[in-house]
Amino acid sequence: MKLNYYLLPFLMLLLGCENKTAETKKTVTVVDAPIAVDHVLEEEPVKEKLSNNTFNVDYFSGKAEIATYTLRKARYSEENHQGEAVLIFVTEPFLIEEQVKADSPTPENSVKVLKMNRIDRFKTGLYDYSQFTSVFTPVEKYDAMYPLKITMGSQDWCGQSFTQVNNKGGFNFEQKSYFESEGDSSFHMDYVVMEDNLMNIARLSTDLLPVGDFTVFPSISFLRSSHVEMKNYEALGSLDSLESGLFYVYEIPELRRSVRFFLSSEFDNRIMGWEESYPTVSDGKVRTSIYQLKGVNDLPYWDLNKKRDSSFRKEFNMIY
Repeated sequence: MKLNYYLLPFLMLLLGCENKTAETKKTVTVVDAPIAVDHVLEEEPVKEKLSNNTFNVDYFSGKAEIATYTLRKARYSEENHQGEAVLIFVTEPFLIEEQVKADSPTPENSVKVLKMNRIDRFKTGLYDYSQFTSVFTPVEKYDAMYPLKITMGSQDWCGQSFTQVNNKGGFNFEQKSYFESEGDSSFHMDYVVMEDNLMNIARLSTDLLPVGDFTVFPSISFLRSSHVEMKNYEALGSLDSLESGLFYVYEIPELRRSVRFFLSSEFDNRIMGWEESYPTVSDGKVRTSIYQLKGVNDLPYWDLNKKRDSSFRKEFNMIY
């Protein structure tokens, strides 16, 4: 896959950092996972993907890594829509059965997860969009390749939609939407790589990033925005070293979708920026959304809720 001119700012940024290379061309084997849509969810023996691996997430403990990105969103027109994205990474205790944050965690009832909150906001002419995705990835006991929970909420002036995915011996999906073609639905799916989990995987260990041919369930916000079928697709991934980090690329040919991550070799593979190319809904032409890092810091944001704390927003160059 050839790099396009959008990549140059990211590559220059990464090349200016401290030299630290990593191995490339790692292989992850993924089991193909057929999907059964719109059948009634039934109780069945839970067969979670367990793991003996434990990842060091001290970097994300006690404080959250907050990163803001300038967003140029491809949606309706030739010119990308201006916006902003925020990534928040933090660890927290997570109840295994209920799959919510634990107020009184114990080793028996909970597991530590790396939580990512991703918020995309952008304007399209008069009205604006907000898309909020949360991913809860286990860092112990369970296989990090398969998140314990994903939620995605999308709001615009037409209305809103919401999708929740729970890891229950596979993935249980619940979708609510104001579109007649989508409506309210539920279905179960066997374990498969979830595109929404790939950023968390990159932060835990690039050894886990799928390389070569693999099967993926695409980003829920992408499926929602593009109004394409919610099912598994075939994908192809590659991982290459730069002087100061890694460049991870994957594409989903059937959807004409490709994504490129730029990972720093420092700060536990911090995401310096990324690009997403896909057909836009207005005319089907493939265009590219561009995310460029503009501010980052580690803060206990949950304690910074006083009026005086609004000064921190300037540090992140926030516009929303």
